[in-house]
Amino acid sequence: MGITRLIIIIGIIWLAWFFYKRFQQKIADSARTVNEKSNKVSSVKKCAVCGVHVPEAEALEDNGLYFCCVAHKNKKQ
Repeated sequence: MGITRLIIIIGIIWLAWFFYKRFQQKIADSARTVNEKSNKVSSVKKCAVCGVHVPEAEALEDNGLYFCCVAHKNKKQ
């Protein structure tokens, strides 16, 4: 009876350690994903009309000029 109890206790401790490590790895992976997303540096472009800096992904481009909104893009023309 003593050895069985010892094996069960060791098994429970091993399972607890296993799930703890797995949980810690998930936390580290999610933190790494958040950091990778926030560390991406996108270039910014200056609006040709008002001078506001806009991320390149959101800027409107026309003949090499960048604009912050459609109104400014139309104003140029």
